[in-house]
Amino acid sequence: MSGEMRADARRSVELVVAAARSAIAEFGLSVSTNEIVKRAGVGPATLYRRFPSRHALLETILLEVVGELVTEAEAAAEHPDPLTGFADLVRALAAAQSANKGLSDALAAESPSAGRDDEVAAAFGELRAHIRRVTERAQEAGAIRADVAWQDVPFLAGAAAGMSTRCLGLDAGEGGRDRVVAVVLAGLRATDAEPLPGVPPS
Repeated sequence: MSGEMRADARRSVELVVAAARSAIAEFGLSVSTNEIVKRAGVGPATLYRRFPSRHALLETILLEVVGELVTEAEAAAEHPDPLTGFADLVRALAAAQSANKGLSDALAAESPSAGRDDEVAAAFGELRAHIRRVTERAQEAGAIRADVAWQDVPFLAGAAAGMSTRCLGLDAGEGGRDRVVAVVLAGLRATDAEPLPGVPPS
């Protein structure tokens, strides 16, 4: 019986986490607990037996999503071709933010790791470190502009992710964001273009 209870408890956690992840992706970090339990098909009591608070559940999902980005960034840093690795990372950052409003909310916060537990703060720090490593590696190979700072990269990926699918009565259509990312990547290639204005984000 105890084994059955443990299996049932694990299943409840899986349902809640899957529901929370889809709800956060759709509605962002402000999603209600009612929406999560409705999607999971469980009662609020079940959620709070598995997670001490709504905040703890959000932290769990955020850590999972950022962890997946860190894995992709690690692969980009190890790619044999620095330019391909850099392009893969920009695409991954744009795709993740486009697909997940909760991630966009977190990355757009004044300080993504502020007020979060040490594990989540460490994941954000690790992601920043990989973005820097991948960007500087591509620059050292002469593949992208030397005047692009690694801090520019999250903003460029975020801009592509947040583009509207409609503008001036035009429809970007399927693959519109991929097209914008391709234009961004082309603009980052090493050229004799005029230096970038302003200073990198701090």
